[in-house]
Amino acid sequence: MPPSISRARLLRQLYPYKSPSTSIDHLVIGGGVIGLSVAASLVNTAGRDKTTFLVERRGQLGQETTARNSEVIHSGIYYPLGSLKSRLCIQGRDMLYDRSQRLNIGHKRTGKLVVATSESQVPYLQKLQTHSTHPSFLAEPDNPSSSIISSSVISGDQARDLEPDLSLKVCAALHIPSTGIVDSQGLVDSLALEIEDPDYNPSSTNSTRETRGDGVIVMGTRVVRIDREEKGKGWVVQLETGWEGLAEGEKGEVESVRVEVVVNAAGLGSVSLLEGVVPEEDMVKLYPVKGNYMSYKGPGVGKVSRLIYPCPSANVDHLGTHLSLDLEGHIKFGPDVQTIGTPSDASRDPDFWQSHLAPSSSPELIASFARSVQDYLPSIDPSLLTPDYAGIRPNIAPSKAGFSDFMIRHKEDRRGFVELLGFNSPGLTSSLAVGEMVAQMVGRDVWRIGRGIRGKVEDLAEGWEA
Repeated sequence: MPPSISRARLLRQLYPYKSPSTSIDHLVIGGGVIGLSVAASLVNTAGRDKTTFLVERRGQLGQETTARNSEVIHSGIYYPLGSLKSRLCIQGRDMLYDRSQRLNIGHKRTGKLVVATSESQVPYLQKLQTHSTHPSFLAEPDNPSSSIISSSVISGDQARDLEPDLSLKVCAALHIPSTGIVDSQGLVDSLALEIEDPDYNPSSTNSTRETRGDGVIVMGTRVVRIDREEKGKGWVVQLETGWEGLAEGEKGEVESVRVEVVVNAAGLGSVSLLEGVVPEEDMVKLYPVKGNYMSYKGPGVGKVSRLIYPCPSANVDHLGTHLSLDLEGHIKFGPDVQTIGTPSDASRDPDFWQSHLAPSSSPELIASFARSVQDYLPSIDPSLLTPDYAGIRPNIAPSKAGFSDFMIRHKEDRRGFVELLGFNSPGLTSSLAVGEMVAQMVGRDVWRIGRGIRGKVEDLAEGWEA
């Protein structure tokens, strides 16, 4: 491929416009937790006469961003008031705990400590705690203890009473009981069942036999081209199966379908899918960032039972090299932040990140992890830190640019084309709320079915374009 041409432009040359052979109502692109949640919500609410297809290019669901995260259920405390991250994380957190409880998805409400190891960091903890008692977060306006983000600043000694392995340098901590962990693959499997099996989750919000449509998941299928319908208001999408392993220029089996609503939930591939669909002034850049995780089994953590985070960076673009647990109690540290390419690299080859998936194992990186962790857990043995795995964040802002919100975009001049971009942390926690929000948006703006879904999530849709 010529170095100056984008992958999206090359695909549009290789796959010229093709008239559709069939028609469907909703096409969701991407089988991670965001795409699955959107598809499940559309199936549950669009009506018996509507069909929702989800296409995933891999042979299994949830194999990219979803499979390579820390599985933390975030509280929502870090994010600015009014941001999509704040609203969707809090709503999604509660929905995720409820769903996990009802459907026996593995999870645990561990709680979390954000620790300060110097007096200069204590004001940040106090700021976070004050943020959590803002009137916007109070279930009872006159009662600060009714915050939907429960938190309390405690002393260093109180923190060590909870977590005896903490350093004597820890002078204060923010205790957040609502943080937890979840089996992300269990969540993926439950959403897939809900999409295709009408009897799996009958108590799902607003889902009845009258409102539920048909859902289909198609694996091993990628989107190679999206066009506006030549006559009409829909979209024409070309889908290719049998594409993996083909040489440059070879094609698999291609089908063209007419779609009323396209939801771009392709994660690391979502920005590339915009090219040729949105005007230049609406294009977004992808800044993929690698995060390495280290597993640990050794001294210095024997009594740990909660997630432990250091104070994050001032821009909250990275929450620090923290300690998290899995459901078996295994400990890992991470992620760090490692820039792996430029927006131009991502444009030329949206999959270039795959060559960076091996966790870094350099002595310098291990030493950096050890220094970060020993600041709050001084008795760990650095020689026992083991590279575990790495994840890639689909950031849409450069590192150190400050807070970057999720982007959920549905513009009138692109009616029926919904863009979901920048779903890094806390995307997993927010996923169920994102699904309901998008379903409401589609019901209101495309199918014109009144106000769509009712309930708390309705408030999230106000000012939904960010």
